[in-house]
Amino acid sequence: MASSIPLSNVCDFLERFAPSQLAESWDNVGLLIGDTAQEVHAVVTCLTITPEVVDEAIEGNANLIVTHHPLPFRPLKRITTRDTTGQMLLKLIQNGIAVYSPHTAFDSCAEGINFQLASALGLSDIQPLLPVDLLGVSGPTSQVGTGRWGVLADGATPLARIAEQAKQATQAAMVKVVGRGTSEIKSVAVGCGSAGELLGAAITKEVDCLILGETSFHTCLEAKAQGIALILTGHYASERFAVENLAAILAEAFPDLNIWSSQQESDPIHFA
Repeated sequence: MASSIPLSNVCDFLERFAPSQLAESWDNVGLLIGDTAQEVHAVVTCLTITPEVVDEAIEGNANLIVTHHPLPFRPLKRITTRDTTGQMLLKLIQNGIAVYSPHTAFDSCAEGINFQLASALGLSDIQPLLPVDLLGVSGPTSQVGTGRWGVLADGATPLARIAEQAKQATQAAMVKVVGRGTSEIKSVAVGCGSAGELLGAAITKEVDCLILGETSFHTCLEAKAQGIALILTGHYASERFAVENLAAILAEAFPDLNIWSSQQESDPIHFA
């Protein structure tokens, strides 16, 4: 049987790894369910808590879920079995399962999702699209902030090849592209999830291509008008790989715990 440690130990590690100060003002991050004094012996990471993930945690005897997307996300007036969120929250609490979410802090931290994606694409000179200084946390010159951008180490590369690399890096079933496949790309920016608001920063940095999870039709039109290629991997694919990596990071930090990434969650969107 795996050893156990106080929940506070895992929370402290996650706070150092993805400081909550990096989270967007609208976000809900940190420990969302649980008692920091409770003992933790098994942890499951996931992109989103779903009924399937809750059942997996219970069956696997996990007592902590580290989820990218917060649960709850917005304030609740009631917690009942009349809706899915209430059903999951009650089930988690009844089974003593704590919930921690780093969400946008994980997007933006030094070794967070956007840095991981930029690295997987082979970019060099990786920098935040929107840098943030966290004095007393990560230092004024630390590489933290929203999005990432860099240059292709291999030089100018056709957009079609970048699209294939993005597909492989995120294990996406398919990607959507704005721009001509033969266009030569030298610089690339990335923003996981729904990150169309980063287009303005990408324009300012004069990057050739912006890779996102998803964005609106009108953002696609604006990118085309501005001459910036877009690659859309899908929200799930743009972030799921990173929660698998997070399980490995936690397992290295806490080798005596049983830690795994959810095997039951999947992209709810399928292609006919």
